[in-house]
Amino acid sequence: MDLSNLRVKELTEICKRLGIRSSGKKAELVERLTASSAFQQSAGSARANGANKRSAHAELPQSGSSKKLRGERQKTVDAIGRVFDKFRDADSMDSITDDGILAFCEELGIDAQDPVILVLSWFMEAAAMCEFTRSEFVRGFEKLGCQSMDELKATLPLLRRKLREPTEFAPIYSFTFGFAKDPTQKSLALDIAVGLWELLLPQYFPLLPHWLAFVKANCRNSISKDVWMQVLEFGTQIKPDLSNFDENGAWPVLLDDFVTHLQDEFKARGVAAVLAEHGRSEPAAMAVDS
Repeated sequence: MDLSNLRVKELTEICKRLGIRSSGKKAELVERLTASSAFQQSAGSARANGANKRSAHAELPQSGSSKKLRGERQKTVDAIGRVFDKFRDADSMDSITDDGILAFCEELGIDAQDPVILVLSWFMEAAAMCEFTRSEFVRGFEKLGCQSMDELKATLPLLRRKLREPTEFAPIYSFTFGFAKDPTQKSLALDIAVGLWELLLPQYFPLLPHWLAFVKANCRNSISKDVWMQVLEFGTQIKPDLSNFDENGAWPVLLDDFVTHLQDEFKARGVAAVLAEHGRSEPAAMAVDS
């Protein structure tokens, strides 16, 4: 190892790791390390390990197994590519957008507003709403072990279960923020946030109807990632009567204002009356496939 090519910070870290005094100028650090038997032994071991790895790699039999695996994967990619081509835009080899996504959902037997499409987009690691690129499409199908629309349709019950399991739902909910927002903006447009909350949170936020009514009436700004995530946490942690709400908790201002509004309503009309004000029902899209 040529110590002279390292930065002072890197030399300092090596000194600390080997128990060598780490203060001083670069030349002093290099000198101490060069004179250290501990460093020489460490460097020698690293060189020996590197040589052993190269030797072991060279001795591996060069069979056709890796070539066979590449060939099998290429067959899979080609099969998924043929599915992609059924829905891709006429003027683009690598994009499925509005009409293609509608046709894709229709063949899957789901509505384009079904939240299960968000789970599928999460598997694809799709970058933006209303578009699937070829690489995203292939990635999602491969993750799910599918090569055809029939095979993908068979995974829908699994995908729906992920919407109902809190530990599996949380990363999908987090992903949805970046997926749904304008890529040129840091925040999510309010109308889109409201629509997604209506789709995703009935199971997780007992006060969701009250929250949506409050936001529509009082919020004029877009929704930040922090507010987006805290809404889910609030919904799953705070009781509908707010009896366990901690006024000293670090909630976003919008949620604090919501609590103040609801507490005023409770005092004026009674907790039971306010909570009964909005009927709640589970969206049909959340039902388990038979």
